[in-house]
Amino acid sequence: MSNYEINKLKMPLNIPTLHRIEELKKASSEVKTFKFHSEEIAKQSEPGQFVMVWNPGIDEIPISIADASPDGELEVAIADAGDCTHSLHQKQVGDLIGLRGPYGKGFSLHGERICMVAGGYGAAPLRFAAKRAKELGKHVVVLEGAKSSAELLYVKDFSDLGCEVRDATEDGSGSYRGLVTELLEALLASGEEFVQVLTCGPELMMERVCEITRSERIPTQLSVERIIKCGCGACGSCDLGGYRVCKDGPVFDAEELERTEFGRWKREKSGKRISVKPDIRAGALLSIPPSRFTPEYEPLLKTEVCGVNFSNPIANAAGFGVSGKLLYRYAVAGAGAVVTKSVGRYEREGYPNPTFFEIAPHSSHSYVNAMGLPNPGIKDYGLEIEDAKHAGVPLILSIFGKSVEECREVAKVAIKYPIDMLEFNASCPHTDFVAVENNPKLLSGIIKEIRSIVHPIPIAVKISPNVGDPAGLAMTAEKAGADAITAINTVIARPIDHTLDIPILGNPTGYGGKSGKDLTVGGKRVVFALYEELKIPVIAVGGIFSAKDVIEYARNGASLFQVGSALVCEGLEIFSRIKKELKEYLIANKYKNIGEVVGEAYRR
Repeated sequence: MSNYEINKLKMPLNIPTLHRIEELKKASSEVKTFKFHSEEIAKQSEPGQFVMVWNPGIDEIPISIADASPDGELEVAIADAGDCTHSLHQKQVGDLIGLRGPYGKGFSLHGERICMVAGGYGAAPLRFAAKRAKELGKHVVVLEGAKSSAELLYVKDFSDLGCEVRDATEDGSGSYRGLVTELLEALLASGEEFVQVLTCGPELMMERVCEITRSERIPTQLSVERIIKCGCGACGSCDLGGYRVCKDGPVFDAEELERTEFGRWKREKSGKRISVKPDIRAGALLSIPPSRFTPEYEPLLKTEVCGVNFSNPIANAAGFGVSGKLLYRYAVAGAGAVVTKSVGRYEREGYPNPTFFEIAPHSSHSYVNAMGLPNPGIKDYGLEIEDAKHAGVPLILSIFGKSVEECREVAKVAIKYPIDMLEFNASCPHTDFVAVENNPKLLSGIIKEIRSIVHPIPIAVKISPNVGDPAGLAMTAEKAGADAITAINTVIARPIDHTLDIPILGNPTGYGGKSGKDLTVGGKRVVFALYEELKIPVIAVGGIFSAKDVIEYARNGASLFQVGSALVCEGLEIFSRIKKELKEYLIANKYKNIGEVVGEAYRR
C-alpha cells in the first residue's frame, strides 16, 4: 500500500471549520484551556499533534492538543501572547472558532518508565502524552519549569493522572528555585532510570535536556515550535534542517536534529534566518552542509531543456519549500531538478493565516493558497542556494517583481548565485504582482531587462490561465527573450465561510490561487496551445499526481514537469513513485526515452 493510500485512511480536517467553544478554564496566569466538541478531529488526535486555530478576520495559529477523547471532546491551551491569542482570550463560551487538523507527528511512548520535562506552555502536549502513558500503565515523572508558580501549567492535572510531579521556578515561588533542567540532572544523578524522556518548552531548554540525556544515553523526543502557515507540509515555512515541522514533526527524536540548526537559529515569517541565542557569532546562521548527492543516471528519463541536462524531468513546483535543505531532500527523494520559492528584491512576511487549505477535504485534493510571496529577499537567499546546490541536480531560481527596475535589481544579485535556470513568476493571483501578466508591455520590458543581465542563464516565464489569452502572453514573453514557458500557475479563487459570510483566506481581498487535481484538464489544454504556437519548450505544472498526468502533459507538448499539490497528500515519495511508473510505461510501450512522447498529440 502506498503512502498516498495509507494517508487516505486517516486524513485530517483540512479546511477551517467553525466550532463553538463549549468550556473555558483559566489554566495559569497566562493560559486558558478551550474545550470544543469535534469528533472528526478528536478521534484522530495523538499526543504531540496540533490543530490550526482560526480566529476569523484576524489570524490562524498552530496550537498543541492538550487533550482529546474518543467521544469527541478536544482541548487546547492558548497563552495570551500576541494579537491573535489576546483576541481569543476575549472569547466567551458559545463563540465560534475555526479548527482544522490534527496535524503532524506525535509522541511515541516506549518502556515502563518515562520522564517528561515541560517548560512553560510546553506542558500542554505533555499533559495529553501523560494521560495516554498512564492509560497504558506506565510510570511517569513530570518535571515542570516556569518563571513563577503562577505560570506553572496543569500541575494538578498531572498529579490527578497519577504522575509524580516536581516543579522548578526561576523566582523560587515553587518547590525548587532554579531551572527545570537542573531538576533533571539531579534526578538522574540520584540513580533514577528512565527508558525515555519527552520534552517540550523553550528551545534552549530542550537543547539542554538533549545534552543531558545524550550523555546518559536515554532516548529523547522533543516537540519543536516553528512558524507554521499551511499545517500540512506544503509551504515549508516551518522548515528545520529540511524537515517540515508541521508534517515531519513537531515531535522529533533528538538524534534527527543533531545536524540541524536546532538550538542555533530559526526562521522569521519571511523565511529569513535569525539566531535563537543572544550571542550571534560569525557563521552562526550557516547550515551544517549536507552530504554531496549524486542523482541516479536514468537513460529512459534523462532530458535536455534550454541547454540544461536533467537526470529526469520531474521537479517540485515553486513555493513548495523556502529552504535549501528541503530542496536537497526533494532531490534525494528523486526529483530531477529543484525550484526555489519565489524570491523578490525585498524581504516579505506574506499574509496572515489562513494561507493554505483544502477546498473540498478528503476527495478532490484541490487546495487554495494566498501565501503572499513570503521570502527573505534575494540578498539573503544565497544561504538557501548554497544548501540546495549540494543536491547535484539543476537548480531553478524563481523570482518576481512588478517593475523593470525591481526585476533588474533582483537579477543583478541572482546572477552571482550558482543557478542553472531562472523562472520569472509573472502570475501570482493574490498579490499586486499579478499586474505583470496583465500588462504585456511591462512583461516584455521585464524579460528583456532580465535577459540582458543573466545571459546565458535560461529564463522561463510562469503564466496562469487567469488572462484571456495565455498563448498570446507566452508569445510576448518568447519574443522578449524567454527561453521557456511554465504553465499553468494557480487559478484565481475566493473561498467563503457561509456561516460568517466572510472570506476564509487571511489576505486583504480574500482571493487566492487554486491548485490540485482540478487544474489538470485546463493545464493540458493550455500546454497544447502553447506547444502549437511557440518555438521554445513548455514546462508543465498543475494537477500532476501520477505518471499518467506526466505522459498526458508530455503528449500535449511539455518537456519538464513540476509537482506541487501532490506533495501535500503523498509527501516526498511522489518523486520516486512517478519515476517508477514512468519507466514502466516507457518500457511497456517501447519508448527509448521520454523525449519521444513530447508533442505526440500535436503530431497525430
